[in-house]
Amino acid sequence: VFDGSAIKVDEKPIPGRGNDVSLFFVLGKQPFGQFPPGFDAGLQGMCVGERRRLIVPPVLAYGSVGVPRRGIPPNATLQYDITLVSINGLAMPQ
Repeated sequence: VFDGSAIKVDEKPIPGRGNDVSLFFVLGKQPFGQFPPGFDAGLQGMCVGERRRLIVPPVLAYGSVGVPRRGIPPNATLQYDITLVSINGLAMPQ
C-alpha cells in the first residue's frame, strides 16, 4: 500500500505550508493525473466534517505504469485518509 498522505515535492515538504496538508480542488475537474480516478468516486457524497479512508486499487489508481516521478510504483494500492473541511468555502464549525 502506498500512503499518499505525505505531500512532498522532490522529497522536501512544500515551503510555506507549515505542515498543512490541505488540498483544494473541484471534484471531477482536476487535471488528468493530479489524483487517481478512484479519488472522485470515493469522495462523492461526503459531508463537511466527515472522515473517510480511501483504499484505491491499482485499476482505479495509476495501474501498471504508476507515477515514478512521484514515487508511486506500478500496481500500487493507494491509501488516503480524508477529512472534508469545506465545500465551496463553507467550513466546518470549530
